[in-house]
Amino acid sequence: MNVFVYTTIIVLIIFYIGKSPVDPNNLATERCIIRDTNAMFFLLGTVILAFVTGQRFAYGDTLAYLGYFGNCDTFSNVLSQFTLNSESLFKVYMSFIHTYISQNPRVFIEITSFITIFPIMYFYYNYSGDLKLAFYLFVMSGCWDHTMNGLRQYLASSILLFAFTALIKRKWYLYLPIVFIAAQIHTSAYIFVLIYFIANTKAFGKTTKVILFVGIMVVISSPLTGNLVSNLVDSTEYGEKYNGNEWKNGVNIFRILVMAVPIVLAYINREKIEYKYKYYNFVFNMSLMCLIFTLSGVFSAVYARFNLYFEIFNVVLLVWNINEFNNKKEYSWLKPTACICYMLYFIYQIMFVYSISWHEDYLFFVDNWYTKSWI
Repeated sequence: MNVFVYTTIIVLIIFYIGKSPVDPNNLATERCIIRDTNAMFFLLGTVILAFVTGQRFAYGDTLAYLGYFGNCDTFSNVLSQFTLNSESLFKVYMSFIHTYISQNPRVFIEITSFITIFPIMYFYYNYSGDLKLAFYLFVMSGCWDHTMNGLRQYLASSILLFAFTALIKRKWYLYLPIVFIAAQIHTSAYIFVLIYFIANTKAFGKTTKVILFVGIMVVISSPLTGNLVSNLVDSTEYGEKYNGNEWKNGVNIFRILVMAVPIVLAYINREKIEYKYKYYNFVFNMSLMCLIFTLSGVFSAVYARFNLYFEIFNVVLLVWNINEFNNKKEYSWLKPTACICYMLYFIYQIMFVYSISWHEDYLFFVDNWYTKSWI
């Protein structure tokens, strides 16, 4: 736990020192790119975050990928066996690093961490309007933890961020190839084919009602459909992992409440904030999908795995709404209260759900079971 705390404090201090005024011309119009941090300080803070992320060892699914990388075949052999829709691209990626860059598993994890963390933080840097708060919520809401306990899916999620502009501009011929590439790393990324048709629809419009209706139906039917999905998963490489006790009990009421907060605040602010941000509808719809998949995971946490694609946008929607409230004197208490509540949620997750103590010998900054972490 101490690594999470120290890293968060250090990066927050760097972003605070690097704070710069937002372009007033941007504030006077519909907000698109809203940078409030100097580029050099953004880069420094993000490098530290990515580096620490890549120093994990016995955390989440990291050990499994360290093992996969150690047994990786040569690049030419893996490339010759490449097949579509079998997540072979990730094997090609691993074998390329193993063959041409380094056979050290730590190098593989570090490279993957940088590829994963940088697009996410760059997205926050460009669009959140409050990088410090976005980063803080990224950590406290569990997103950073998930990047280390869902390596391939978060890698695919970061790749999908490159499709953001194409999706907004409705350039399907650019968007779909990126989705296809991401799906060769994690097949579940194909859900973004559906997202193309709903992402830009009006917040709290007809599509919102349809999504909510379908989501409620999925939740109600989860005792049945959840078992069907689990049976399908049993025949894949995910069967053992997703049907274990961790995934049967993976979604609790606190997690659902955390995912619901941005949507509730957005509803309260719906008439005041919608036209202030150019990409508001997109971010809202992504956050709504996050909530729907979390709710659907009440009975079968396999569903909740999909929210790893959408929780990134949850953070942005939350930042926008908190800062909108914070502009009013009577709601100035909301921002510090939100920070405290999310910190308590983070402590609850780390200490009581994951049973991680202040110091752990093998979570970070160690490469084997024979030495102990210095921090």
